[in-house]
Amino acid sequence: MYTLFWEKGSGSIVVQALLEELGVNYDRNYVDMEAGEHQKGEYIRQNPTGLVPALMLPDSHTIGESAAIVLHLEEQCPDGQVIPQSGDNERPDFLYWLLFMATTGYTTFGRLAHPERYTQDQDALGPVRLAAEGDVTRFFDVLEEGIKGEPYFLPSGFTALDIYMTMLAGWHPDKDALFQRNPRVAALCTAVESRPAYKKVIADHA
Repeated sequence: MYTLFWEKGSGSIVVQALLEELGVNYDRNYVDMEAGEHQKGEYIRQNPTGLVPALMLPDSHTIGESAAIVLHLEEQCPDGQVIPQSGDNERPDFLYWLLFMATTGYTTFGRLAHPERYTQDQDALGPVRLAAEGDVTRFFDVLEEGIKGEPYFLPSGFTALDIYMTMLAGWHPDKDALFQRNPRVAALCTAVESRPAYKKVIADHA
């Protein structure tokens, strides 16, 4: 049994959806970050970064970082067929785009949603947010060109990349405009949003 430490609307969406797709048994433990639960008690001892999501493994070891969790679940569930395995010719592209989404995507949306974390000058909040808006647009433009499947990201079909992109698109402040600008992103996200596992997860996060 796994335990997912989560918060609504966070990166735990991708981990929970992947657990559902893989049919893995798991419990959920809500972490109220607004109340500071992520920085105290047992949680900070288990997960020193204090970030969400985190996943407690069956041996009680806890790991964080959504991309790391995705890759670990791939090792534990190699028959899940949602992550290209070692030796698969799509494996390099999968790793490339997964880490691009996890690193560039997270930090870009972080600047957009919380510009105060990136400057100590209150007068600079507007310019920081404006720059982040442009970076979000460019981020999805790159993903639009990176999609090689139809409707999914890789030619072989549905993978964890599709879950990750759909989660990130859900954070966009103007999703309709995003989809109008990027039709392949729109088709991919629409396909993922129709999957039972993703529907269940989004209902939990509503």
